[in-house]
Amino acid sequence: MYSWTTIRIICAILLLIPVVHLTYLVSKETLATMDSSPEAWADELATFEEIDRGNQLPQNPVVVVGGRRVKLWRGLEDTLDSQEVLMRGLGDATVDDIVHNYERLIGFYRPETLVFLPSNSEFHIRDNKMSEDFVRGVKELVELDQIHGVTQQIYLISPLKTPLFKADYDKMDEISKSLAGWATLQPEIYYLDANALLGTNFGQPNPRYFRNDGVNLNNEGYMRLSLLLKSAMDAPTPADPNSIRAQSRNTSARE
Repeated sequence: MYSWTTIRIICAILLLIPVVHLTYLVSKETLATMDSSPEAWADELATFEEIDRGNQLPQNPVVVVGGRRVKLWRGLEDTLDSQEVLMRGLGDATVDDIVHNYERLIGFYRPETLVFLPSNSEFHIRDNKMSEDFVRGVKELVELDQIHGVTQQIYLISPLKTPLFKADYDKMDEISKSLAGWATLQPEIYYLDANALLGTNFGQPNPRYFRNDGVNLNNEGYMRLSLLLKSAMDAPTPADPNSIRAQSRNTSARE
């Protein structure tokens, strides 16, 4: 028969276990984020591989890649209910990390559709990219994917303006202008500028779509992002292969 004191201690320990585990995971991810090596996410890649070994892989899936923002993205599978979706958020990875790990993170799945959502780590903590550095990294990812010749369409979601980092707004605009113009010349690449959809009437990011950290989207923000992607994917493809399909999707995304 255990004493009441012993029972209370055991209960307290059981209650603390999830907190300790969460603290461990957050600390581990923080250390990995500070590690500039693309090998920092080796453990998470190994976890994906273990999951894949125990499941039958879908054919022609939609593969969504990025860092923390992809890991927090819930419900996209329900929005794109007619397609198989693989969410492959890797730590707080940058586009350079994704390029480095392309074979294991993307190529292995032979996706019909590739979606890239950049995280805040592209510009803070893990990296400090200038606009031209980010654009160069995205183009490298696309070119690498095109070499494999499997993906039918690539959707590039814009870097998000956030309530916390107001100094980044001009950089985000510069990136969007560059990538949107480039995408119009690429037959199977669509650039989706999500900032208008997540902003106020004054062009500022709307806090109602972001978590309290002022950086990552909340559930309502992700719902809008999911609907933006679905709308772009459902848009009819013009018969003329030389038509500027990316521009038409940019226009519909802002409406």
